[in-house]
Amino acid sequence: MKLNLMMAGIAAGLLATACTSGATTQTAARAPAGTVVAITPEVRAEIIRQGHDPDEEICKREEQMGSTIPKRVCATRAAWAAKTQASQEGTAEIQRNALRTRAPGAGGD
Repeated sequence: MKLNLMMAGIAAGLLATACTSGATTQTAARAPAGTVVAITPEVRAEIIRQGHDPDEEICKREEQMGSTIPKRVCATRAAWAAKTQASQEGTAEIQRNALRTRAPGAGGD
């Protein structure tokens, strides 16, 4: 649950950044687990380069926390790719922030 909320926040931040850039045309899609992700032209181009249709609907079975029954989740190939990219970028950001140290006496939690 906490991870889903964190990923939703990351995806929302990426979407907000994407919407304000204005340089490229991006679409937003509802990805699995209800998160909103930005599907950039680069994501679509990479899927096409691999010989796939970015608008093809793909269904996957995902394990649900607290349940032994997997849930069937469907989204477009572009939404799955955008979700994966947002997750990787979010993880990289968390790891970069973990390496930063605070100045002595700066306060904090």
